[in-house]
Formats: sequence, C-alpha cells, structure tokens
Amino acid sequence: MALRLQTLALPAKLVRMQGPAAAALPPMTRVLIVDDEPESRSRLRDLLVASGHAVTEAANGLDALERARREPPDLVISDILMPQMDGFALCRAHQADPVLARAPFVFYTGTYTSARDAALARRLGATRFLVKSMAAEEVIRAITEVLEEEEGRQPPRATDDEAHETASYRLYDESLIKKLEHRNLELAAELQARRDDDAHVRSLVAALEHLPALVSVSDTRGRIEYVNRRFEEVTGFSRDQVRGQTHSILRVSHADAGLGFEIRAALLAGQEWRGEYEHRRKDGSVYWERAVITPVRDADGTVTHFLRLAEDITEQRQAALEREALDAQHRQAHRVESISRLAGGVAHDFNNLLTVVVGHAHLVLQQLPPNDPLRTDLEAVLDAAARGSVITRQLLTFARRDVVHPIVLDPAHAIAALARTLQRLAGDEIRFGFSLGPDIWPVRIDPSQLDQMIVHLVTNARDAIRGSGAIDLSLSNVSLSEVAAAAYGSLPPGEYVALRVSDTGCGIDPAALPRIFEPFFTTRQPGEGSGLGLSSVLGTVQQAGGHVEVERTGPDGTTFLVLLPRAPALAGSQGPTDREQVRLDGNERILLVEDEPAVLELVRRTLESYGYTVLHASTPERALRAMQDADTPVDLLVTDVVMPGMNGRQLAAQLRARDPRLRVLLMSGYSSDAAAGRGLLPADVSLIPKPFSPTALVAQVRKVLDTPAPDPGPAPAR
Repeated sequence: MALRLQTLALPAKLVRMQGPAAAALPPMTRVLIVDDEPESRSRLRDLLVASGHAVTEAANGLDALERARREPPDLVISDILMPQMDGFALCRAHQADPVLARAPFVFYTGTYTSARDAALARRLGATRFLVKSMAAEEVIRAITEVLEEEEGRQPPRATDDEAHETASYRLYDESLIKKLEHRNLELAAELQARRDDDAHVRSLVAALEHLPALVSVSDTRGRIEYVNRRFEEVTGFSRDQVRGQTHSILRVSHADAGLGFEIRAALLAGQEWRGEYEHRRKDGSVYWERAVITPVRDADGTVTHFLRLAEDITEQRQAALEREALDAQHRQAHRVESISRLAGGVAHDFNNLLTVVVGHAHLVLQQLPPNDPLRTDLEAVLDAAARGSVITRQLLTFARRDVVHPIVLDPAHAIAALARTLQRLAGDEIRFGFSLGPDIWPVRIDPSQLDQMIVHLVTNARDAIRGSGAIDLSLSNVSLSEVAAAAYGSLPPGEYVALRVSDTGCGIDPAALPRIFEPFFTTRQPGEGSGLGLSSVLGTVQQAGGHVEVERTGPDGTTFLVLLPRAPALAGSQGPTDREQVRLDGNERILLVEDEPAVLELVRRTLESYGYTVLHASTPERALRAMQDADTPVDLLVTDVVMPGMNGRQLAAQLRARDPRLRVLLMSGYSSDAAAGRGLLPADVSLIPKPFSPTALVAQVRKVLDTPAPDPGPAPAR
C-alpha cells in the first residue's frame, strides 16, 4: 500500500543510527519484507541493511510464500493491503506452515492503523503490529524486541477452529468494508468539491500556463501531477512524460538524492524550502534552477500537495562564474603586480649597493700594480658583482621595469655567453646540448630580453622533464618564401634566424595548447608559477618582429620554434683597437644629483679624477638652487631617476626649460622609470643602468658630451 505523508523519513538516519537499539540487533538476521509499494520496501530495506541484516523482498503474499518456503527467513515484515494475496491471508498461511511459523510475523502498515486492526492481526497470529508513521528508531526498537521475545519460545500456531477462523475473516471483512466505505465517501466529497471548484481550477491552470516560471504540482509522495508550458520548454520533457514521475527524473547524479529527502522532510513538516540546484534536461544538458517549494494544505490544514515554482538561472550562474574567474584573474594580477613592485624595489636598492662595490673595486684596482696579489681578490669581487647585476636584470625584467633597448647582436654569441647559466638551470640530471650552426645572421633585439626569453624556454623545457632527460638548443638561418611564411600567420617573407628549444619531456596537453601563451595561464599547481613565462616570450618575440610557436609536441617531448628577422650586418668594430686610445677625460662642468650618499661620493670622485668640474646635490631641490646661484652654465646633467619629491626626468625638464641645450645622462636601477612610462627613452636622453664601473661611467659621460647638443628649437615669440 502506498505510503502516506506521515511515513517515516528513513534516509536521513540510515548511517547516523547508533546506540543500544541498533547495537542490540542480532547480526545478519534474514528478514523478508513484503510490500507492493517499491518505495516503502526500499526505505525499510535500507534501514535494516544499515542495521546489519540480510534482506529479501516480495511484492505480494504469493511471491512472499514462495520465497519463504524456498529460503525460510528469521523475520517477516508485511504490509496488509496488497494484490493477489494480502497481508492477513499471508499471515494465516505463514502460521499454518510449521517451518515458517518459527519466524515471528510483523505487520507494518499505513492503512490499517486502528486498535481493532491491531487486535485482528494478533488474532491471526501476528507477533507485532507497526504503523508506517513510526520513527526509524521506534521501528528498530520494536523489531529488536520481537527478535528477543522469540528466542527460546515455541512458535505460535493459529487456531484451526473453524468458528474462530470465520470470526477473524468476518472482522477482517468488516474492517475492509468500513475503510472502503470511508474512502468512497471521501472520494465522493472530493469529486463534489472538484466539481464546485472546476471553473476556478481552469482559470488557475490558464494563469499557470502563461507564467514565466517553471511550475509543477506533485502529491505528497513527490509524484508529479501537473507541469506548465514553461517547464516543458526548459526541461524538454512533455507533461505526459513526467506525470507520475518524481523530480528525480531531472536529477544530475545519485548524490543529489539526499537533497531530495531533505526537501521532502521540510515540506512534510509544513515548512517552505528555497534554494538553487543543478538539473539535467531531457537531452542531457545541465541547467540551474532557483526554486521555491511550498506545501499546499486543505481546509483541515493537512498537507495534500507540493507546489514548486522555479526560475531558470543558468545564464546568471554562468555570468557569476565568469565574474568569479575574472575576479580571480584580477587578484592574481594584483598579486603579481605587488611582487613585481617588490622585485623592482629590491633590484633598485641592490643596484645602488652594487654600484658602490663595483666603483670602489675599480678605483682600487686602477691603483694596484699589475702583479699585485690583491688584484685577484678584487677581480673576484667584480665577478661576483657582475653576477649580481645579472640577477637584478632578471628581477627588473620580471617586474616589467626594463627599457626595451634593441641592438643588433650575434645570437650565437649571446647564447654561448649564457651557456653556463642555462646548464645550471637545467640541473645535473638533464643533458644540455647546443647546435649553433655556422655564420648565424645577426638579429635586432634587446639583449636582456633575449636572455630572459631563452631562460623562460629552457625553464619550461626543464619542468616538462620528470627525472633524467635532454634539452637541445639550436640556431639556424632560414629563408622563407611567401608561401612558407604564410604558414606562420602574418609573418612576412624574408630571412630569419630560427631558434629551437627541444626537450624529451611529457609534452603539452592538447586542450591546453591553444592557451599556453595567454597571460596567467599555467598548467602548474597554484603557487608554482605565475603563468607569465611564455606570455613574456611571446611579447619579446613580437616586439622584435618575429614569431613563436610550438613546432611539435607529444609523449616524446616538445619543440618551441622562435623566428627572429635577420638584421643588417653588424657594423665594424666601433670601439678602440689595441693600438687606439679612447679619450675619457675632459674639463666640462657637470651637475651631479644622487640621493644615495655612497653613490654620490663615488661618482663625484670618479668624474673629478678624470678632470671634470662637478657640482653635486643630494636632492633635486638643492640642484635647482645650485643652478640658480651658478654663474657658469653646466654642460651635462648626471642624475638618478628615482628620488624623493621630484624624479630625475622632472628635474631634467625644469633645467632644460632654462637651458634647452643641456645634455642629460640618467642613472637608475629602475631603467623604465627613465622611459616616460612607455618602455622607450627620449631620443635626446641617455641612460646608464646601475651597477656600472667607473670606466663605463666616464665612457658614457664622454659619449654624451661628444654628442651634439639638443636643438633648442625656435625662440618663443615675444
């Protein structure tokens, strides 16, 4: 018989049931459940299995008798009203069988619930009479008591007295007739009420059909009785397909069953439920709903139906997920920016320290005779400082505070100079090979960016190798025809230098391949990479007018191909030969502005040692006052870029407003601070990055002084 609204909510308690009631059950008792309602059988079965019993099931009395005689159970739990053979007839047959009668027989019903029904059941030989409205704990306790009472007791036998049997059946028939009469009266009343409300129902249904919400009405067992047109449109199910079904037809996975029981329990308790959940359409696609489910009561306050109003919020959920992803990307970008600022600040301060170390080491070195043993120590200091400057350049590149200063260079020479660093980067377990080819053409690219690009590609190759492996780096000259160049997108035909970085790693997931050059995209675990390595490689290559792509990838490894345009041939040596002497000294007047006292003193001593007259100031404001008081103009402004209050570019602009022909040399560990925020230096401004040696400083000073002064332009109209 179908369960009523008040049937016990078993699933929420299956695994939570503990205590004496559960612990006292004998292990692995064989229980036969007889009920024509599958849902009722399922719930009782789950309860008993969770308590450690072996359970078999039957849908009616005849099936139950056959199963019981084939494999006698230790306990029979049966509903009463069932087709073919009801529970009362089953109980009589059970008690009449000497073998089966040893097992207790328990009635478990939601229909026959009166005291008279219970008395009739006992007269027929039942051990206990339970109703389906009982809580799970009560059911387990009652079954435990039944099993304990039966131990050591002779099985009861139903009397064979014909008069007694006739009286029992008469009571049974009277009970059944009364219930049928009562139900007939209820049905007649319901029919009359439906006739009275027919017009109202028709107008209500018409309104529901035009609602933009998904509407469904189900009985208290959750079986759908009505859905509106919007429900059909969104789910793809017709009302004929869902009528009589539960909403589990829309369930995405069995894991969602718990939510269904939670909702039903709340509704049976008379509470409204609100929430969002994922459902599946008829075609298998997934959509999201925001639903309100409320119990519908009759005039007596009894819950008779559940009304469900839902809104399709799939687009809203997708938009929310996209916003969350965008917010996460913004947070990542802010995080990277914060790290970049920190890295840039560290590099700036470290460059100032390196400038002092390198400068004083060079000054001491110049004063030592060629065979002095201290020269070896000072050269070691300078070598360590040079390696430190490489680290600061890498920090500045990561911080995106490096000026793009492309020059024509020999890529083979650049890679050869970087070989030792790359081998250390790859590690001892990875064989690193070079194939630089003969007569490699020159390219025009920022040397620091070229170094960083190669480091990123080698790092990427190293991370793809698990354990031992190999990385090969090669250079070759290639000429691309118009047809060949078309294979590389918008790359124009011409001559290129091909750089390949190959590894024997695990390859790249095809799903990730289209996104590997996107900023912040990474296949590593969170915290193991910024996702900026390959995106910076792409930026460097594109800025140089080239092309980068994954040439091949698979289980045996990956090859990245970089094509850089051939530059005009390197000019002949523009530096001094062994027999030439470069002029570094001079007698010009220089205004030196630097807020770091140690650097200020070093640069002043260096310039004065080469014959220059130096006016020095520790702040831009003092420099402006010094210029106002000076009787003789200066030939060159040498200034740091990052200073408190006013930066070096602003100072240069103010001084050039007074003297447009003033030459400017900027010093900075933040090379991009000199570039007007665009990564490029003004044509009439020079830059020397920190750290620098005294010789490099005076060479740059001499070069700037020997350059023609800036054109002051037309005089302003008076």
